[in-house]
Amino acid sequence: MDTMMAQNTPESTVSPGNARVPNASPGRLRRLGAIGLIALLVVAAGAVVMTIRAVGGGGVGGTAAPAQAEAGAVPLAATGETIDAILNAAGAAQQRGELAKAETILRSASRSHADEQRLYLQLAELLAGQRRFDEAYEQYTRALAAGPRDAASEFAAGTVASAAGRPERAVEHYAAAQAAEPSDWKAPLFLGQVQLKLGRAEEAKKSLLMASRLKPDAAIAWGTLAEIALRENKPSIALVHVAKARELEPDVTVWRVLAGRALKREGRPEEALELFVGLSPAARAEPGVMTLMAECYGLLERPRDAAAMYAAAADSDPSRGEWAMEAALWSERAGDLAAARTYAARAAGLGTAGAADMVARLGS
Repeated sequence: MDTMMAQNTPESTVSPGNARVPNASPGRLRRLGAIGLIALLVVAAGAVVMTIRAVGGGGVGGTAAPAQAEAGAVPLAATGETIDAILNAAGAAQQRGELAKAETILRSASRSHADEQRLYLQLAELLAGQRRFDEAYEQYTRALAAGPRDAASEFAAGTVASAAGRPERAVEHYAAAQAAEPSDWKAPLFLGQVQLKLGRAEEAKKSLLMASRLKPDAAIAWGTLAEIALRENKPSIALVHVAKARELEPDVTVWRVLAGRALKREGRPEEALELFVGLSPAARAEPGVMTLMAECYGLLERPRDAAAMYAAAADSDPSRGEWAMEAALWSERAGDLAAARTYAARAAGLGTAGAADMVARLGS
């Protein structure tokens, strides 16, 4: 049975909420790039790798009042040179690895210059780089309140909101980014993935189709549409979408897995297996590949092939208890109890769940 999108499998989506946000460098126009997988990838190949870069003004202005960094803070007028000097000092400290010092500089300056958006943005990026997403999101909300509410800032806020476990807020920010810059494909792409995470499939499809229209060569958009079609038990539609993803990224194993799932769902396990003929051992070790292949072998009543596949994998990496366990289970199904005992014992020695019980059941 296919499962719903799960983390670390081809059935899970590499969504903005799973993204890594590295440290940003100050004094430049922000940009955010995303490489997404459905690690689902769903989509991963999961992973979306994000880069948020620091800070410039411009864009669509907001209506919210400037934020106060701390209760009772009094904003002081500052020249652009003053703020640049503060940002450069914080950036230099960050480059030296003095993150606490950089944070202190930025927090202190934001108390004195509460109208200066760039201070909040650079602090947000610093915190996000340390995976302190809740704190980073707080700084993004202050930055947006100070204005301007440009597309890049809304997009970055949406990414951090998703990483902080606030998908509803992420939807708001991605939608605002899309409205501010309608020609940018990234906002509807990420909006669609968060909508899908929230179970709003129809909205997600509209967003992803918009992304695919704006950037027809965005394989992740087509792959995610294929995942939605599979969720809706429409494998023929999934195959159409994933074919586009595979055409664009023929070497990405995750699209091959998605196509295989659709073929298996259509009752075509032999065709699904053909997708994996000739894959390297490293590619077969990617999430979901051997699981899908074993399921297809099972449907074709070929348990020995599944056992041989997992045995080869387990022998290539004796530290992988889960592969040894699968080799044991499939060997037992194939009637090879000696091999089943061998691999079950190995899995038990590695502490794999269920292995000790299997050893006891199989006996010596």
